[in-house]
Amino acid sequence: MPEKRFKIAFFIGVFPKISESWFIEQTTALMDLGVDIDIYSFKKGGAGDISEKVKKYKLLEKTTYLEFPSRRSRRLMLAFSLVFKVLLLNPRILFHALNYRKYGREALSLKYLFWIAPLIGRMDKYSVVHCHFGMVANKFLIIRDILGLRQKFITTFYGQDSSKYIQAKGISAYDKLKKESSYILVMTEEMKERFVGLGFPLEKLLVHYTGVSVDNYKFHCHSFKKGDVFKIIFVGRFVEKKGLEDLLRAIKIATEDYQKIEAHIIGDTEDLVYKKKILKLIEDLGIGKNVILRGLVPHRQVLDMFSEMHLMTQLSKTAKNGDTDDLPFVLLEGQISGLPVVTTKHVGIPDGVKDGETGFLVEEGDCEAAARKILFFIRNPDISQKFSYNANRFISEKFDIKKFNNRLINLYKSLSS
Repeated sequence: MPEKRFKIAFFIGVFPKISESWFIEQTTALMDLGVDIDIYSFKKGGAGDISEKVKKYKLLEKTTYLEFPSRRSRRLMLAFSLVFKVLLLNPRILFHALNYRKYGREALSLKYLFWIAPLIGRMDKYSVVHCHFGMVANKFLIIRDILGLRQKFITTFYGQDSSKYIQAKGISAYDKLKKESSYILVMTEEMKERFVGLGFPLEKLLVHYTGVSVDNYKFHCHSFKKGDVFKIIFVGRFVEKKGLEDLLRAIKIATEDYQKIEAHIIGDTEDLVYKKKILKLIEDLGIGKNVILRGLVPHRQVLDMFSEMHLMTQLSKTAKNGDTDDLPFVLLEGQISGLPVVTTKHVGIPDGVKDGETGFLVEEGDCEAAARKILFFIRNPDISQKFSYNANRFISEKFDIKKFNNRLINLYKSLSS
């Protein structure tokens, strides 16, 4: 067990966030093992993102926000008090935060002042800093430089930070991070290979799967009787990489053979143009009776819905802007709950599915193949039950978060000694 003085600072972009339940799982599981964690977030999540687990573990009380006001008038109003605070505590830091020559125009916007002011005098107590997402780690590098922090830090990469961000910022986006982060944790073997190709030091790269708290999930053997409504669940944001358009086309194909299919779509988007595109596609395909759009649903309720479903689908693909999905956490949650899955051979997903045993993998964009696999589970309910048991056992054995967190604690200890 970690000593009481063993404290970790987590840095993340937005907290809480309904689509990042894995972060809450990891944080609370580490707390159960005795790790003292504080969270530093660059943006507040919405009130609807506050789950029961966030309340139970009082995570908001352990969270400090480093928000930079978008409105210039509010920014200037708050900046006066921050300037006096930093001047009193450490004048040198103020000049660093406003160093135009070193940090460019961003420094003159006062952004870095808002980032560092809440951290002055607080960071020395942490044994290690853990940054979640590469772009967050890049922000922390600036904070680290301004405050002169010396403790070691590690970075975990997930999805868009390993693809879309690099496409937008260029291959040099993480050059400094490659040198300064003690370890780089990646979600899958595929991501590790990709990062080696991007010039990340092999000796710093560790595959660290996003684990699940096995005891928190209820297993259901998802039996189906021919003639009943076959219920499919999709959980994810309405963005291109999630493959929702491909799923809708696959449902259209499958309903030509078996009409009693219900696709329960959990999620939404702030992109009204893309949402309109999805709604039009449903209308054009004539599957309005087969698709139920449930919008954003609290995480606990999503897990409860799993017991009513027969299949989970996630037809992830590489988006036109280069964004990738890597290994969606919801695929692990679905399988441990006993749901077989139909998904794609997209980047790291094969690490989290046993093709032909816990579900099926199809090529990206192959809607016809996805439809055939959906129909397989409808036509073979007995085999579907076998998949259900296989899925639960596979995730329990390979993705138990206790195993990963014990490994993570040992990593923290090695860096703090």
